[in-house]
This record gives sequence, structure tokens and C-alpha cells, in this order.
Amino acid sequence: MSKTKKIKRIIFRVLLGLMLLLFIAFVVITAPYWWRAWVTYPQLEKARLDIATRYQAPSNISGIDSYQGVLHAHSYWSHDSRGQLNEILPAAKQAALDFIFFSDHPHGKLDTFPRSYHGTYDGIVMESGTEYSSGLMISPLQAGVLDWSVGEEALSQQVKEAGGFVGYVHSEDEHNWDSEHYQAMEIYNIHTDLLDEEKNFLTQLILNSMINGKKYRHWAYRELFDEQTAILQHWDELNQKRKIVGFAAVDAHNNQSFRARYLPDGKVEWVGPNAKTMKIVDPGWKEKLLLGEPDAAGWAFKFEVDTYFHSFNFVNTHVFSDTLSSRNIIDHILKGHAFISFESLAAASGFQFVAQDGSQNTIGIMGDSIAINQIAQLKAISPYPVAFQLLRDGESMEKTEAAYDFIFKPNGQAGNYRLVASLLLGDQWTPWVYTNPIYLY
Repeated sequence: MSKTKKIKRIIFRVLLGLMLLLFIAFVVITAPYWWRAWVTYPQLEKARLDIATRYQAPSNISGIDSYQGVLHAHSYWSHDSRGQLNEILPAAKQAALDFIFFSDHPHGKLDTFPRSYHGTYDGIVMESGTEYSSGLMISPLQAGVLDWSVGEEALSQQVKEAGGFVGYVHSEDEHNWDSEHYQAMEIYNIHTDLLDEEKNFLTQLILNSMINGKKYRHWAYRELFDEQTAILQHWDELNQKRKIVGFAAVDAHNNQSFRARYLPDGKVEWVGPNAKTMKIVDPGWKEKLLLGEPDAAGWAFKFEVDTYFHSFNFVNTHVFSDTLSSRNIIDHILKGHAFISFESLAAASGFQFVAQDGSQNTIGIMGDSIAINQIAQLKAISPYPVAFQLLRDGESMEKTEAAYDFIFKPNGQAGNYRLVASLLLGDQWTPWVYTNPIYLY
């Protein structure tokens, strides 16, 4: 055999070995995600569909309608989002939302309202709000200018006294919890839940999305769920001093992605995570290969991990309100007439938690304060069989399993009573609903 043939054979074997090693590495790295695709997620999806078959429409014992929506969402107004209405609205409709309260980052110390999206769009109420760098969320609900230079406490007092909403977001962080001006706090935030994951979790989520993207993305999202026990405990402690309303946050940015769009001058802008421009180039072979017709938002290519829909469908705040408007929704949130639910597990519309007198008439709902001598029982009803857990002042009082309703007689025991309802997902009870307390005094 000639020397040239020997060299070619060696090169061929080396290349073949490298290809084999790369294939083995690919199999090893992606094996957990294929297992999810073929085993774990189908089992979870079957369990979720089994839950749906057990739906029973609850009667309205609260005497008031409920609306579901999201708080703490971001749009193009924030520096770390490119979200446009033609992306946000379809996702909101698909997730069956009634309202969205935005909390876009301010552009400076003078913060003008309304901004971003404000009004009713195809039946969905959208309200502009702000998230300050310290973790303060404000929805002024009126036109004007917020002047952050006066200080958070003074500004919070101004907004509160003018009828606006003041709440703390990212409840894992330090805040002025002794302030008398904030009215609510997040008891769940998708981003907060992400913080306790492994450092390479985002890489894992990207790989998971590549393999399980369209069909099982909602289960990929559920990978990050951990019950926020420390935040819930802190919330219970704060409620011993005064009413602090708990709400859920999607913190949706739709920005963990790789996207490309054509610019007016014909160049292509590549946008990476956190909505940052990676580069602007003349269209080359890569762009010709990957880019297609622009979608409604102008993106000609996109690989998304956190879509608006999957964020909107992950966790909702349900509010009991006489009408659907920004003003009424906020008024009833501030009364505590709300619960949070993980909607990707099951739609929670119809869940109720009330206080009743001796004739089983409803005399209050979650968020209300009621004299202990007026109440005979607390009652909850669910559209699905759940495990109810009742807590008084943060301490577990009673638990049930697989029931559509729950009744508890306080027998003169004053305190703040809230419920956790869990769904049986496979062989595990999974938290689904957290209510605001009913305050018995």
C-alpha cells in the first residue's frame, strides 16, 4: 500500500472516530431530554388530561364574578424586552386572560403615564405600570408623571393616596417590609423560582426546548417549579401585622431567545438573550438559509425559550370583581379578593373560598375581615378533586385528599385562614392554588 493511501486511511479513521465521539457525546448530553420526551412528559400529560376529565362545574357561592390575568409583565418599553402588541395579544387570548398589568422599567427619574399599552384590546384589559430597580411595582391608574427623585417612600405614599397600586416584586430580595405604603407582594414569581436552579439550568432549558419545544414546552417550564416556602412564610408573618395581599407574577419578557429581523436598510439584526443586539450584518449564506418571511412582529427567524404564551399560561392571578376594568380589578386585588393558580396544570376558574353564616349564606370571601361570632364555617369548592390544606396564621390546621369541597368550622378561633389546593399529578400532590386569607377577628 502506498504511503499516500496509508495517510488517507489514517485520516479517514481519525475523522470517523471523531464523528463517533461527537455522536456519543450528543447522545450522553441529550439523553435526559429524550427520556423526558418519550417517558416523563407523556406520563405527566396523561395525568394532566386525566385531571381534566374529572371537571365538575362549581356553583357560584361567592356571589361575584371572577377574572383571570397576569401581573408584572414587560413590553418593548422595558430595556430588556422587544414585546409588541401583535405578540402579546395573541398569547393573552390563547391563555384565556382577561387582564394584563405591565410593570415596564422606567426610562429615567421622571416616569410618564400612561405608556406602553393602556386600554382594552380585543376584550383584554391592559394597564401600564412600572417596576423600579429596587423591586417596587406601581400602577398609578391615572395620567401623570411619577418623580422617582422624591424617594420610594414618598412616591409610594403619593400613589397609594391617589388610589393607585403599590406592591413589592421579587419578594426574595430585601425590601422595606415595615413600610405602611405598599399594599401587596408577590408570593410567586417565575424568575424568583429560577434562582434556586443549577447554574447551567438555562442551558438545560434551551436543550430541553430544542427537543421538547412545541409539544411539551409547558412541562419544560414546570421543571423550574419549587414551592416558595420562605416567601409564603414571610407573607404569613407580615399578615399578622396588617393585610398584605399576595399575587402571582409571570415576569414575562419574551427575551430568552435568538431572533433575527430585516432592517429598513436591508441589513439583518440578530437579537440574543435579554433582547440585546448581537450584531447587524449584510445578509449572507447563513441569513439566506435561516431567515424566512417575517411574522406579524417582523421576526424572520426565532428560537424562543420563554414565549409570552407559556409565561401567561404558567401562573395567573384570579380576581373576584363586579366588572372588568383596570380600576375595579385593582380595587378588588387590594381587598384581597384573589387567589393564584398554576394554569398549565388545570384551569382554576370556578375555585372559591368563602365564609358562611349558620344558614350557609356567604358573608365574606378571601380578603375580607369578619367577626368570629358571625361565622359558622369556611367553605371552599374546586372544579377538580384536590387535596385541601387549611392554614391559620401560617400553621397547618387541617388536610383532606381528593375532594371537590372543603368545610371547616373555626369554633371561635380567630386568625388569618388561607388555603392551598393541590392536584394529584401522577402519584404526587402538586400545589395548584394559593388563596389570600380570610381574616377572622
